[in-house]
Amino acid sequence: MLCLKCKKQIPDGSVFCMWCGKKQVSTPRTTKKTHAPNGHGTAYRRGRTYTAQYRIMRQGVMISRTKGGFATKLDALNYLPQLRDAETVGAAKRTVAQIFELVQQSKKWQDISSDKRSHYLTAYRRLESLYDRDISSLRYSELQNLVDGIEGAFYPKRDVKTVLQKIVDMAVLEEVCPASKAEVVRCIELPSKSLTSKDARTPEEMQAIWADWNNTHELISGYALIMAYTGMRTGELFAQDLQKIDLSKQVIVGGIKTAAGIDREIPIADKILPIVQAVLPSARYGLVAYDENAYYSAWAKMIQRTGIRPLGSYCQRHTCYTRLHELVPAVSDVVINAIVGHSNSKSSRLGNTYGHISLAVKLATVNRLT
Repeated sequence: MLCLKCKKQIPDGSVFCMWCGKKQVSTPRTTKKTHAPNGHGTAYRRGRTYTAQYRIMRQGVMISRTKGGFATKLDALNYLPQLRDAETVGAAKRTVAQIFELVQQSKKWQDISSDKRSHYLTAYRRLESLYDRDISSLRYSELQNLVDGIEGAFYPKRDVKTVLQKIVDMAVLEEVCPASKAEVVRCIELPSKSLTSKDARTPEEMQAIWADWNNTHELISGYALIMAYTGMRTGELFAQDLQKIDLSKQVIVGGIKTAAGIDREIPIADKILPIVQAVLPSARYGLVAYDENAYYSAWAKMIQRTGIRPLGSYCQRHTCYTRLHELVPAVSDVVINAIVGHSNSKSSRLGNTYGHISLAVKLATVNRLT
């Protein structure tokens, strides 16, 4: 064999070279691994102890998690998986659904009226595709597309944007996403309110709705006609207690919002009495057969079917109010406001005058509507 160093011939099995003294047999060194793979964290000495450190980039910010006090570097390295797991669990708690739970627990949410909370919960259900998403991963383009795709005109889209804003604002307060994310939601564009202004339907549009009801008996057309002849709000349809509908007396006791509107006697005109009778067997959500999502979807289809202006369903209430004012001979504001439960500066000065308008007078008035 040849010497490892001087390359001279030496006897096989020699431990040392007889010429230069070089040791010929090397024993492999056994050392403990004292570093972690890339991306798994690191450990470093701090004074007399070692510290484990795990870092991750979130929203362009480097987040560092550390744990110190280890006697050896190997002990610190062995603790890294726990730091990584803690960061992963923390990230999982930043979903849209979990942040919305915090919104519902806030004082601001509790201060919102029950009616408005109901609208917001409906809007939140339209965000189902985002429930499990990390709040910090939401992007403007997808949120804008989501809002654009919601059935209905201005108001359903506005409520969704409002709920998104509440969720993101809470996430910013909880420091789980940057403040710039709130600006992303504020930039979401809504359709023009001109299409959802509280305009009254024209007589031609009302005839188109009547024709749709007579030809198809679609429930949504029935609801549109009920609102146009009673002045009920969309929310009042959904909140209606069916036990408070008396077909024999042609009266609905219901209403929401203002003191003038709650639990008022709403007359059922002769023209829509058969419609109320027809929709009652299917009523599940108040006087309505389906939830608000399906309601607005059906409303959009009715708009397309009839070719009328794409106004929101609130315009039916405004139609009733406007047509009552147009009756000749004129109807007093006191009677009109008693029918629709309207509250304004003038009606507030009337005190409890509403309570003195008989159901017979209100019925006679709505029966004059064409």
